[in-house]
Amino acid sequence: MALKNTKIDKVIDVFTKFLNHHNHRKTPERFSILSEIYSTDGHFDIDSLYEKMNKKNYRVSRATLYNTIELLLESGLVRKHQFGDSFSQYERSYFNNQHDHIIITDTGEVKEFCDPRIQSIKKDIEEIFDVNIEDHSLYLYATSRKKK
Repeated sequence: MALKNTKIDKVIDVFTKFLNHHNHRKTPERFSILSEIYSTDGHFDIDSLYEKMNKKNYRVSRATLYNTIELLLESGLVRKHQFGDSFSQYERSYFNNQHDHIIITDTGEVKEFCDPRIQSIKKDIEEIFDVNIEDHSLYLYATSRKKK
């Protein structure tokens, strides 16, 4: 599902302001990477993103991808995950509601879920410890139940 133009325009605006604020160059490659990420649903890794962009004839090196991903992480536009022993995966984060992950370790499958009770737990923790929780990350590791 591609984002509506107004959403991609908003993401581009956020990234432009971030780059300006930190005195980074605003290159066409960086914005191509941003657009590709925000036109994709779900998780991705650097290799799959590189291959996808190569197939679309983008001229982006792996080094540019890694450097841009770091900037997108800093800017809050991308979120990084380490699911078990697998390599790092990423997902767009600007328009995503908070969600959590369950990793099925024997199959490598990753499922996303959102449970409103977690928000209640966060509120309780804020009150108990007198803090403001700004973000959270929850990974549950499981094995599939084998049918007998």
